[in-house]
Amino acid sequence: MRTSLASLCSVVALFAASCDGCNHTGGRDGGGGSGGDGGGGIADMAVPPGACNTDPDCMNAAQLCCDNVCVETSSCALSVTQVVPAGGFQNGGEFVTLHGHGFTAGMKVFIEKGRAPVRMLDAQTARISVPPGPVGMQDVAIDVGGNSAILHQGYSYRSAGLEMAWEQKPLMKVRGEDPAIAVMQDGRVLVAGGTTVPDDQGSALDTAEIYTRTSDTVTTAANNMSVPRWQNSAVTLLTGKVLVVGGACGIGAATCNGDTTVADLFDPTTNMFAPTANKLNKPRYYTHAVLMVDGRVFISSANDPDIEIYDPDTDKFTLVTHTQLHQYGFVVRLRDGRVLLGGGDGGTTAAELYDTDAGTFAATGTPMTQGRSMLTAHTMPDGHVFVIGGASMSAGGIIDPLASIDIFDPVNGMFTAAPYSLTTPRCWHASALVRDGTILVMGGYTVHGQCNSSVALVESIDPVAGKVTAFPMLPNTNTEWTAVTLLDGSVLGVGGGACGTSMALPDIDFLAGAPIP
Repeated sequence: MRTSLASLCSVVALFAASCDGCNHTGGRDGGGGSGGDGGGGIADMAVPPGACNTDPDCMNAAQLCCDNVCVETSSCALSVTQVVPAGGFQNGGEFVTLHGHGFTAGMKVFIEKGRAPVRMLDAQTARISVPPGPVGMQDVAIDVGGNSAILHQGYSYRSAGLEMAWEQKPLMKVRGEDPAIAVMQDGRVLVAGGTTVPDDQGSALDTAEIYTRTSDTVTTAANNMSVPRWQNSAVTLLTGKVLVVGGACGIGAATCNGDTTVADLFDPTTNMFAPTANKLNKPRYYTHAVLMVDGRVFISSANDPDIEIYDPDTDKFTLVTHTQLHQYGFVVRLRDGRVLLGGGDGGTTAAELYDTDAGTFAATGTPMTQGRSMLTAHTMPDGHVFVIGGASMSAGGIIDPLASIDIFDPVNGMFTAAPYSLTTPRCWHASALVRDGTILVMGGYTVHGQCNSSVALVESIDPVAGKVTAFPMLPNTNTEWTAVTLLDGSVLGVGGGACGTSMALPDIDFLAGAPIP
């Protein structure tokens, strides 16, 4: 761990008197200095044998001793010296603070080859969201205008298992129809919106609840959202707040339940909602949203092909022209930082890539092998994207639920059919990338045109072993719901309720992470 290396440097300095080069004037709390880091005159020197660290990899001329840590850089004025916390699970999602020097707006951060969403707090501190990554010690790199610095083995991805028994935890209100769900920086989970009666937008909710893992409790938010919402989205920002978008409206409906251009921000320090200063440019419902690498939010909706991008610094939405509609499709962020969106009703196989840096769209090298809507998709630790199940033509009609899986390769831009498939075809299901690197696929409609075909069946996709296996069943059948993996590796699913029924489901389905030896 990097903190232990820093400690070792201090020990070597005290007892071997060979770490004079590790000392610098001013340091992190000093005044003046170069690179806008607020530090004093930072010493730049090749690390002599025995300085900072006894690791042979830390004794080459490409590395300098910056803040008592070996960093590969041409100058300590640009360096990353500490990652807190310095490890997490391979599925990513951890919120991490970087310390160093020379941090500026537009800085890129990479863990191994995965680009992380980043927000600069000051010239010495940045906040990132960790992308999925391969198990083991990985380098942490920063890039500012083409100049780079690397903290070797600065972050550890690890794996751990899950318990095999599902639990149920009661919500304060019944919440069906895919309420928005977000894991916040403090580890709590926000569940916002939903409906008490499936397919009834008039029963959509403007309330929210918070699940706290440490106390295993569910509490209500301190106030209500601006409007009722269902099939909506929530994204945790690097500011710590949560953006909630999407209104309560049916596709093709003449009226909606409230203003679908209104977005809310949830503040976890007060547990309160407040509307954003500016509205969305267009009505939005049945939304998908994802945090981009520059800290903004990419928003797609089933009712309009154009994209909206939210900037937390300006509290404003920008409309981006896009021609391909993805009604009931998917959106994910790739490990390289681009955004992939695709699929949708009508057998849509088209998919596009959005380049955050350039602000441009490009078609993928090949379309998906199969049209899919109301599917799920996940970016894996190795960078591939798994696109799972869905309805082949119409999600609303539950037309031909699929068992097949598409795999997207971001290197060549191509989709290929996985050589294995689910045992049970599904659409409107939930899935979660979990901390052992597998994907749990849960519930969903399974029979063509049948509202009563939701199941409690759970399957596990293992991309390394290349197989799908049965997993312990849910407590109840469930569909039209969503799931997330918590920061401790537990899995939480919420929001079920089948078409043709009069009441959505009232519980959280919860699966704990197994104890870590």
